[in-house]
Amino acid sequence: MERLIMRKFLIAICGILVVSGALGAKSQKSPNPVTDAIKQSWGWGGNYNQSVAGEFMDADYLNQRHGACGRDEGAGVAIIAHKIWEHGGYFCTTQIQSANAGGKSWIDFYKRTDNIYKCETICMPGYYGTKCEKTGVGDCNDGANKDYTSDLDNVIDNSKLDKTDGCETGVITSDIDVFRYVSNSNNNRHSNVHVLGVIERKEHGVIVGIIQVNANRRSNHYSYIADVYSDGQTKLLCAEGYVANSNKTDCIPGPLCATDEDKLNNMCPGFSGYDSSQHSLKHDAAKSCYYFRCKNNKGFQSELSRTCIECEGGLLAYVNNDGLCDVCIKGEYPRSSGNGCIPKEQMDTYSQTQMKSGPNSNRDCWLETDPEKFGGCVICSSNNQCWDGGSCTSCD
Repeated sequence: MERLIMRKFLIAICGILVVSGALGAKSQKSPNPVTDAIKQSWGWGGNYNQSVAGEFMDADYLNQRHGACGRDEGAGVAIIAHKIWEHGGYFCTTQIQSANAGGKSWIDFYKRTDNIYKCETICMPGYYGTKCEKTGVGDCNDGANKDYTSDLDNVIDNSKLDKTDGCETGVITSDIDVFRYVSNSNNNRHSNVHVLGVIERKEHGVIVGIIQVNANRRSNHYSYIADVYSDGQTKLLCAEGYVANSNKTDCIPGPLCATDEDKLNNMCPGFSGYDSSQHSLKHDAAKSCYYFRCKNNKGFQSELSRTCIECEGGLLAYVNNDGLCDVCIKGEYPRSSGNGCIPKEQMDTYSQTQMKSGPNSNRDCWLETDPEKFGGCVICSSNNQCWDGGSCTSCD
C-alpha cells in the first residue's frame, strides 16, 4: 500500500513537470514580410556573400553562445528597420538572436525593457514625413538638429547594449518587417532573415543595405549567429532638409538649410567666380550641386565670362537655360520658363488684377522690383516664392 501511494505520488510529480515544461516552452514567432513594391524599391534579391561583420554587427558576436535565454542562444546587436516603407524606415537598435526549442531553430528580435535602445525615422533623399510618404526636401529645422553618430547607438563598440534578461521578455519578432525569412530548414539546423540594416552612421545621414543574417544550431541547446552578409549594394538616407551630395556618399544641407558657404563648397563643375553683387545661387537637384545665374534678368557675357550684361532685343530678349542672352524671332515671345520662345497666341496670359495682386488677390505684386519675385507673386500659390525656370521655388 505504501509503495502504491509512493508510485502515484511520483507519477503526479512527473505529470506536473511535463505540464510545466509544456507551459514554459519557448514559442516561435515570425516577422512580417514586406510587399513586392517595397522589395523593388530597395533592390532586394542580390547575391548576399559580402561580410559586413564589424560594420553592421560587431564580429565578436558571431559564432558565440552569448545570448539571453539560458545563455545558449547566440545573439548580436545591430541597427535595423523595424518598419520598412518604400522610401525609408524606422530604425532601432535591436538584439538579433538565434533561438532554439524542441529541436527547432529560428531567429528572434528583442528590445530592451529599459528602453535605452535609440530609434530614428530616416528617409531616402527627396522624401520625408512620419512614414517617408512626402516628396521634397522638407523643413531643415528638424534635420539640422540631427546627428546620427549620437542619435543612433554605436552598436560596434558598446557591449552594454546587450539584452540579457529572460527568454521571451522584450521579444518583438512579430513587429519586425523583413524582406525574407527562413526557419527550420536544413534538418532544423539553419535559419536566415533579410533585414534593412545600418552599415554606417553619419552626422545627417546613414548608409543602409539589405543584410542577410544567418543562424545555425549545433544541438538542441546551442544556437548562434553564424555570419552577416550584404550584396554590396547600399543606399544613402538623409535627415529632413538634407540632400545627397554629388557622389551620394553623404548628406549635405538642402536649399532651405544651406548657407552661402555650404553652397559655395558644393558648386557644380564649371562654375567659379561667384559674385554675390551680380549673381544668385541656384540648386541643381539632379546633380546635387549649386550653380549661379545673373540677377535682374541679365545674362552672362559669354560661355567663358560670368560677367552679367543687359540682354539686347527688348521684349524679345530672354536668358536661356545656360544663363546666356538670347532673342526670339518676330511673332514669338520668350516662354515664362525662360527656355526658348513661343508663338504669341500660345502664351500664358494673366489678368490685370492677378498681375497686381496675385492669384488670390491678396498681395502687392506691383511693388516687387525683382523679376523672379514678381513672377512668383503673380503665379505661385504660396507666399514668398520666386518664379524661376518655369517653376515656383524658394527665393534665395
